[in-house]
Amino acid sequence: MLDEKAREAIALKRFSLISPVLNGQVKNQKEYFDALSDKPIEIPYIGMRRYTPKTLRGWLYQYLRGGIEALKPGYRSDRGKYRKIDFELSERIKQKKLEHPEMPNKLLYETLIGEGIISPDKVSLSTFYRFLKNIPVKSLDKEKEGKTKRFSHEYINELWQTDVMYGPYIKEGKTKRQTYLIAYIDDASRLCTYAHFYYTQNFLALRDSFKEAVLRRGIPKMLYTDNGKIYRSTQLEYICASLGTSLIHAEPFSPHSKGKIERFFHTVRMRFLSTIDPTSIKKYR
Repeated sequence: MLDEKAREAIALKRFSLISPVLNGQVKNQKEYFDALSDKPIEIPYIGMRRYTPKTLRGWLYQYLRGGIEALKPGYRSDRGKYRKIDFELSERIKQKKLEHPEMPNKLLYETLIGEGIISPDKVSLSTFYRFLKNIPVKSLDKEKEGKTKRFSHEYINELWQTDVMYGPYIKEGKTKRQTYLIAYIDDASRLCTYAHFYYTQNFLALRDSFKEAVLRRGIPKMLYTDNGKIYRSTQLEYICASLGTSLIHAEPFSPHSKGKIERFFHTVRMRFLSTIDPTSIKKYR
């Protein structure tokens, strides 16, 4: 039986596959689904499988009829198929392959055995070879060497950038408390859709700020974030999927990709924070 956590994870993965169609990122729906069906797709708790264009279109229609809830699989018992390489193990294998893209597969297999990640009694060399063959792993070298092009969307609410900036310390009694500015920038207009200082940078603060931004400026088609812990939360994924918003994470170690929000933070520091004395603020609320 799949528990609720597993059903949500599967629904979010299905949404991530159809969201480019929902948000107008795909010019030809048929070609997009045909291309997806050509390669195995990894679904959490299910593993690698190929899906027909008809199945992919079915997920799209289910979402349009019933939202994210409609993408959850029904409760059904496991068929008893023993999976030699489960989702967790596949992630560890892919991570090791990404770390050593030039390492021969046989040596990689022996390395994983030596590290206790793989047991040769459960995963044979032939099974390992078949697994790597069905999961294309891109090497990291030449992709990161290329120049990153500037991008800008044409219409408002197509894409918002968001990030967290460390703010000043506010003195309350004998203690000083750190503040954090959570802000959202519309990519096309450069308009700040919402910004607010919080005492925490947790999911509750993020949820409050995103709610206020949506209430004031509408729903974005895409939300572009960094890889911070709060932006990687399942709760945020679920909220975005419920709204029909694609959650996109920037490449690690690429701060230039969030240039607009970083520029906004620079302006806040230079033209706002530099003009105030945090010690004169008795209490922030």
